[in-house]
Amino acid sequence: MKLDRYYRTLGVTGNEDVRVIKQAFMRVAQKYHPDKNPDDIKSTEKFIDARNAYEHIMKYKKGIQ
Repeated sequence: MKLDRYYRTLGVTGNEDVRVIKQAFMRVAQKYHPDKNPDDIKSTEKFIDARNAYEHIMKYKKGIQ
C-alpha cells in the first residue's frame, strides 16, 4: 500500500489520530524546510516528500470519516 511509505516519511505508524500526524509533519517540515537549509537540495526534497505524504494521508483520513 502506498500509504505505508507516506507514514514512514513522517515517522508514524498510521494508527495515530490526525492531531499526532500533523505534529509529526510539522516536526519533519521544520527540520527540512528550505529556508533553514538553503544550500541543501536533499533537505528540500525531503521537505517536499513530507508535504506530499501529509497531503495524501489527510485525504485518506478525511475519506474514512
